[in-house]
Amino acid sequence: MTIYYTTVFFILVLEMLSFGILVFPFPSRWRRAMLKFVSGSPMVAKAVRILKIVFGFIFVLFIDAVNRLQRIDQDEQPEDASRPYHDYSYEASQKARKFYAQRNLYLTGFTLFLSLILERTSTLVIAMLKHEEELEHAKSEHESSKQDEKKLLEMERSYEDKIKSLQSEVVALQSKKDEYEDLKQKISQEAADYHKLADERTKLDPASSI
Repeated sequence: MTIYYTTVFFILVLEMLSFGILVFPFPSRWRRAMLKFVSGSPMVAKAVRILKIVFGFIFVLFIDAVNRLQRIDQDEQPEDASRPYHDYSYEASQKARKFYAQRNLYLTGFTLFLSLILERTSTLVIAMLKHEEELEHAKSEHESSKQDEKKLLEMERSYEDKIKSLQSEVVALQSKKDEYEDLKQKISQEAADYHKLADERTKLDPASSI
């Protein structure tokens, strides 16, 4: 193979390795760390831009391989029966040219196709990891809300207990107030009776008042 088709082959191998790493069931923590490094590294971004240019050249090689294969098919001529011998060297040359053209066509075509699959798969994996992060964040918020709800229920119970104790204290104080009012009325009644009896005694025995 020429140097550019060798380069295409190495790019194809690199794509296959990248695709295998991308779909391998690594732990989510490792996968997030790798994707954060890849998405945040300036060197990786520069390499991606260079690869886009390289894929443009690979597309040109793909078109060239298609044209060569069409030319080889057009150059093939049926064997002339009037010839006294069969030209095996020409046939071998044509088959070799066709084989190399087909090889280059499949190599460049599969490289381009795998690049599209790799880009789509990486997009889906990144979206999946974002959804996992959102799900974990929602779970943590749900747990914190459950804890807050539990604290609120405990506070509500404590407030209800305090209200009940205060209500019992109010009832006790109300009963004491009623007892105090009864005692006050009783004392007032006894004082009035005492003054009444004292006045009657004074009327009956004026000497005792001197």
